[in-house]
Amino acid sequence: MNLLQIFFITSGLIIFLVALDIAKRERFNALHFLVFLAVGSGLLVFTFFPSSLGFVGQIFGLQRWADVLVYASIIFLFYFVLLLLRKIENTREEMTKLIRELAIQHAKQ
Repeated sequence: MNLLQIFFITSGLIIFLVALDIAKRERFNALHFLVFLAVGSGLLVFTFFPSSLGFVGQIFGLQRWADVLVYASIIFLFYFVLLLLRKIENTREEMTKLIRELAIQHAKQ
């Protein structure tokens, strides 16, 4: 077992455990849970069965199996950027509501 496999196993287990912990706390919806579960289990499956990456690469017409990991990680990162942008917008809306309510209360006094 090489260092990259150890890194993938550790990362997969951490992502899997974080997904279970956050789902237990009911912090996000089912889609987020499924994405975390898919990424964590995907890392574990592809680490223990690297030939499955070659099979997935052939399905998408890729010559090298490493390209599958690169494209999947780009999609995964893009997904989380969109989630963070949505969270920032929600925070801004909540902040605006709070400031507006405080301004109304202060104006009445």
